[in-house]
Amino acid sequence: MNSIKLSSYYRLYAFSDYQSMKSALPYMRQVVLAKRLTEVEEAEARNFVWRIKGQGYKNYLEPIRNHATRSSALHSLITALQELYKRNGYSAKYIVVERG
Repeated sequence: MNSIKLSSYYRLYAFSDYQSMKSALPYMRQVVLAKRLTEVEEAEARNFVWRIKGQGYKNYLEPIRNHATRSSALHSLITALQELYKRNGYSAKYIVVERG
């Protein structure tokens, strides 16, 4: 599976279609979010992405010491998906966030 660690508690998985997401769900420990990427809202994204105190949300494309942050949690989540795409070329239409 293609995944990236969002924070110390959450991991993001990306899937290109509904069927592949559905078939992976039974193998995950504690799923806290499973939906189409276009349906994810800002308030939901805030619960999972890494917040850098006083600066904003982590830009997963940049090293943490670079301090290049995003103003929106949703934009931060998208940079995590872009990093996943850069690593292995999987497009993300559906996402799953797992706690663990």
